[in-house]
Amino acid sequence: MGLPARRVTRLRRFWRSPTTSDVTVAVLVPATAAIFGLVLEDAIPKPGEPQVFAAFRIALLLGVTAALIAAVYRRRQVYGDSGTLFSVSFLDETMRDFHEQALDDAERDHMALRVIGSRLDLQAREDNGLIDVVEPRRELSRALEDGLNQDRDDTGYAMAPNVLWPAALAVGASLTRAKNIKFIEFGPVRESFVPRQRSSSAETDALAIAHVETCGLERPTGDRHGIYLGFTRSARKFAPALDFGLFGVRDATVITPVSGDPEAVLGGRELEQLGWEVGHLLASARRERPDRELVIVAFLPKTVSLLAGWYVSRAQLRFFADTHLMFRLDDEHPFRALRVHPSQPTHFPSVAEG
Repeated sequence: MGLPARRVTRLRRFWRSPTTSDVTVAVLVPATAAIFGLVLEDAIPKPGEPQVFAAFRIALLLGVTAALIAAVYRRRQVYGDSGTLFSVSFLDETMRDFHEQALDDAERDHMALRVIGSRLDLQAREDNGLIDVVEPRRELSRALEDGLNQDRDDTGYAMAPNVLWPAALAVGASLTRAKNIKFIEFGPVRESFVPRQRSSSAETDALAIAHVETCGLERPTGDRHGIYLGFTRSARKFAPALDFGLFGVRDATVITPVSGDPEAVLGGRELEQLGWEVGHLLASARRERPDRELVIVAFLPKTVSLLAGWYVSRAQLRFFADTHLMFRLDDEHPFRALRVHPSQPTHFPSVAEG
């Protein structure tokens, strides 16, 4: 009969605790020194005493030394996995934070917690369908970068974003480093990943999570190109071939899960892969259409949006110029253009007249 789940969780946290690692090393260091002293005393006896080599003491010294080396290595791992947790938030003031309990649980697994973020009255910032949050988003990016730079050098750090997807894309694009950050996704189950190092040839990697197809609108209403990313439950509420007509779009790229199920739960490796795929596809769409406005409607896990922004920024192009990022607070509100980057258009993507 197995151990209760609660006890297993406690044992796992005890094993991963920095305190456990520190105490283990603190106990083994003097123990190793004491046993070494005994062995040295046997090897260098006092005048007139015989030289003795106690096999038991030598074996004990080797065993304790090996345990100390393993404990030091384990402490390094623990410090890397349980350093500072950065909770990054950027929400409307009317939104409920569904991550509070998950964040409390994750905090127990880390040495420190830093909360960076703000709540905004987005409706008060709206002007003809456009909501400008460039400055608050800049402040968020600056605070996050400062926090990462000022963090301890001997520990790792993790990031748990709870950010509206357009802002997450811009925050990710503003990061100066991401390869050593552990990203935590608070979904049905907590998932985490560290971005893999990808070579310059990574653009030739096959898509594993995303399926891509293009479609023309039933009734084109302009010359813009739409991009639809459907990877969460809410994705079912948007029909690209029809609904993109609200934003002056002529044709669209539709990016959906290979599995066909936007509600499928993705593991850590799948989230990391999807972050790269989305970033790669967005950069490719901008590169292939340098003179057209893009209208992007996305339903993405929050870590994916942030990581995709990081990969977009590595593409060395002006992605945000002429790019509209659409979102809505809930099903009762219409889509609005969220301006999170100074290069973005200052108008809503309206239907063409005539």
